[in-house]
Amino acid sequence: MRHLSRVVVRNSAVGIAAHIAIKLLSFAFTVLIVRRLGAESFGQYAAVLAFGMSFAFISDLGLSVYAVREVARRRDQPDARESINALYGNLLRLRLRLALLAAGLLIGAAWLVGWPPVMIGAIALGAIGLLTSSVQGASEAVLAGYERLDVPARARVAAQFAFVCLGAMALAAHTGYYGLIIANQISIALLMIICWRAARRLGVRPTHGARLDWTAMLRASLPFGIIGFTLGLSYKFDTILLSVLRGDIETGHYNAAYSLVFATVVLANVINTALYPSLTRQAASDASRLGAIYSRALQYLLIVALPIAVGGSLLADQIVTFLYGASYAPAGAALRIIIWVVPLMFVSELLGYAVLIGGQERHAARAVLISTAINIACNLVVVPRYGLLGAAVTTVLTELILVSQYIWRLRSTLRRFRWGALLLRPALAAAAMGGFVALVSSSIALLPLTVALGAALYAVALLLLGVIGSDELRFVRQLRTPGEATL
Repeated sequence: MRHLSRVVVRNSAVGIAAHIAIKLLSFAFTVLIVRRLGAESFGQYAAVLAFGMSFAFISDLGLSVYAVREVARRRDQPDARESINALYGNLLRLRLRLALLAAGLLIGAAWLVGWPPVMIGAIALGAIGLLTSSVQGASEAVLAGYERLDVPARARVAAQFAFVCLGAMALAAHTGYYGLIIANQISIALLMIICWRAARRLGVRPTHGARLDWTAMLRASLPFGIIGFTLGLSYKFDTILLSVLRGDIETGHYNAAYSLVFATVVLANVINTALYPSLTRQAASDASRLGAIYSRALQYLLIVALPIAVGGSLLADQIVTFLYGASYAPAGAALRIIIWVVPLMFVSELLGYAVLIGGQERHAARAVLISTAINIACNLVVVPRYGLLGAAVTTVLTELILVSQYIWRLRSTLRRFRWGALLLRPALAAAAMGGFVALVSSSIALLPLTVALGAALYAVALLLLGVIGSDELRFVRQLRTPGEATL
């Protein structure tokens, strides 16, 4: 596809910059929340968020991912504007109805679980955000279909900044996690307004008269919905189970470690989200080039993910104590295990999009269903006995099973990759860095200094092993050169 690199780099570069800004804000604020609430209240807060996210899929059912693909496909058709406007209008109406259904089911399920009234009230308060998220999600799907992911990326920075400011005021006022939930609702509303207005500036306005076949839309989007629901459930079921069976304090310790893991996967999410609409169009015009693009993207993702896993595992106790304080020391053992899910999540997201782009969403849904079923079964067995450590092992195992299924589905494409350059050399560089960190971590008192020295050694190892070389430099120069560029 012509201009593919520029489109992807615009989306991913703006997205990465925006998400770095978001993560710096949210990471610092999360540390403040963890410290300010304490393990017990933070455990309740994490359980409330996890329970809400488990039902949020009902308000979407995969319609957003489906809409991104449909908008990207319809843009080049003669009746593109009318078709996309009709799709947008139907998407909004359908998602708002689903959000009302999800809110009712969420509150009812919280009551059936038997949680205390304070947590049920927080869940009910958070359910309001399902309505605003429906409008925001539909508008963002249109923007993504037009390959304008830079707009919602900037909007998320503004929304996160609002959440941090309002949330800090709530913490200072001693409102507990209720104040944080209210601050989050306001930030979601701000994000909705920005995305809605940006879609209108593109000339996309929801058509209210032309009603599409909602049954057909749901049937087409359901595989995406199953993927989203089962992935979300596999990531949150352990938190819910810990809250019910092991108590709020252990839930707080586990989620203190888990929040660090999710803070690191932002790069993979930004790049893969930017690639998805562009590669959907690429598949329609020249699918023969997709393999080379997947190979390059996978290499860069592994270069970033492997040192995070190695360094995070070796320095887990120091990281937890440095960020959260000595009272969260039990989270270090969980972090040492669960950090290994990072490279697996980097890979699974890219390969999952590759399966979707190939039109095999039902196979992707089946793979996620299998891994999630194993996740639930394992958690039910190990969490009652082993607590947060059992949950951490299960998380890594689940992601490994998901990646294995994607690899099998894409085996004809993946067998042509140069795995020495993709995996072996970055792994050797990460191992060298890990050996150095293991030697010096006990003698260097400052954790940031240890991290900086390890990162410098890793960069040198990448250069010496030829992982980063003339191809990457030429690629960067090409992107900066006026004219057309291709990936």
